[in-house]
Amino acid sequence: MAKRGARSWLILGILTALILYIAAQLIPVFFRGYQTQTAVTSTLADAVPARGIAVRREQALESAGGVLNYLAEDGKRVSSGAAVAEVFSGQAQAQSWALKTRLDDQLEMLEQSQTQDLAGGMDVDQLIRQQQDGLIELLSLLAGGYYSGLEEAKNNLTMVANRLAEASGQTLDLSSQIAQVTALRDAAAAAASTVQYLYAPGQGGYYSSMTDGMEGTLNPDTAAAMSREELLSLVDGSQVQLTRGAGKVISDYEWYYYCFVDASAAERFISEDKQIEVEIDFDYTDATEIPATVVRVEEDANGGPALVVLKCDYINDETVNLRTETAQISFARYEGVCIEQSAVHIVTDEEGNQVTGVYVKYGNTVEFKRIDPIFENDHYVIVPAKTRIGSDENSMKNEVLLYDEIIVSGKDLYAGKLL
Repeated sequence: MAKRGARSWLILGILTALILYIAAQLIPVFFRGYQTQTAVTSTLADAVPARGIAVRREQALESAGGVLNYLAEDGKRVSSGAAVAEVFSGQAQAQSWALKTRLDDQLEMLEQSQTQDLAGGMDVDQLIRQQQDGLIELLSLLAGGYYSGLEEAKNNLTMVANRLAEASGQTLDLSSQIAQVTALRDAAAAAASTVQYLYAPGQGGYYSSMTDGMEGTLNPDTAAAMSREELLSLVDGSQVQLTRGAGKVISDYEWYYYCFVDASAAERFISEDKQIEVEIDFDYTDATEIPATVVRVEEDANGGPALVVLKCDYINDETVNLRTETAQISFARYEGVCIEQSAVHIVTDEEGNQVTGVYVKYGNTVEFKRIDPIFENDHYVIVPAKTRIGSDENSMKNEVLLYDEIIVSGKDLYAGKLL
């Protein structure tokens, strides 16, 4: 019994020592005490934060209610009197009209398939490639959830299959299918009955399906006459609520962004020699790098935020739906390796000079590399992106290379330290 007990304790001791050894090896892996950032190419903007409101000449469309089917896309230009939406009395009529539209497309495909010389001189190999491309497109739509394009993709794939059959010498007789689809289409059209339309007013313009109630009161003329307090109240945004409905038409591609910036940044928007051009990145939207020019700057005598008016002549599906937005106003953009400020250190070299640089993980050791930023802000610096160091002075000042592992946090770092 004593021997068996001693053996058990020996095995337990060996297992404990093994566990402790493995833990000692894993602790540096999972709790390294430092973090790294891979040096990759990115862009850093010299930007000023702002909050403001988009001002346009626009007219809201009126609808008597019902279910809308939009014929115009947001941001697309529509001519005067063009139909921008179909209006249905209810959901059942809308569904019947949608079915009628799908059957129209299917009927057109079948009728084209029934015509002579469908293959059009195309060889079988080319038709097979088209069929394969059609299958890939169909699978991509399903995988991406883009179900609105499935009907068109299915019809195109069926057309190619019919062409392939015709090219292979088969005779197609689709008369029964055409008769069946025609009957279904006619029944759906009867159930849909009369469809109403919404039309673009006046001189036409750029369509947007979103309204917020400001269309009748806010435009460049009224905004220019507003006081600072009135504009600040609008920028607050509490009275603005975007809703999707009949929509609106924006008459001009030129619009304005009335915004407020910190008083310390106001002088950046003022120049007596030239017109200042900037780019606007609207937060939480895809409306980025929107070109604009500064047309007005008003500083507050009491040191409050400065009013800046920017004129924009770029319009798309994102900008037409902007209203009260925060943004980053960029004066320049710099491309290179973007490094966190926490990674930047100032050390004294062998000659007693102060050198700015970063620590880089090289294998299991630490290496110090000099940097000479082309731009920096409170959070980041950016240095030229390169794969090797040149012999010129500027290149020697920036020793960081692409894909270096830059240490952004860690204690007691120094060149040659083992990690």
